[in-house]
Amino acid sequence: MAVAVLTLATGCIWQPRTLARADIVGTWAESETGTLLFKDDGTVVVTNLAEFNNDGDKVSECSGTGEWGAYPDDKEAEKVWTTVCDGNPWEFGGSEAHPKMRRSVGDPDSGDDQTLSHQ
Repeated sequence: MAVAVLTLATGCIWQPRTLARADIVGTWAESETGTLLFKDDGTVVVTNLAEFNNDGDKVSECSGTGEWGAYPDDKEAEKVWTTVCDGNPWEFGGSEAHPKMRRSVGDPDSGDDQTLSHQ
């Protein structure tokens, strides 16, 4: 019970969210994970995005420019995809005040995620 209370108090529980396209536009980053800049025209600029092997170990970084889009449609998103730096789609969560996006890395059974915060 104490762990559950602590988890709720610190906001460590992932709370899925749906974001409007306008809420996705902008910079999402973490210091050791990299940066994604989503532009309103459908382009994304990726800078030093960490890439991982099947063990969940960081093996390289990817940078480039490509396109992005939203699932389930282009107005509201539960997930977002990019055409640069292949990987699993990003899903949204966190709180309204502190939205985050994450994607699974490594072995899907490991539960390892790469997480970015909206800047």
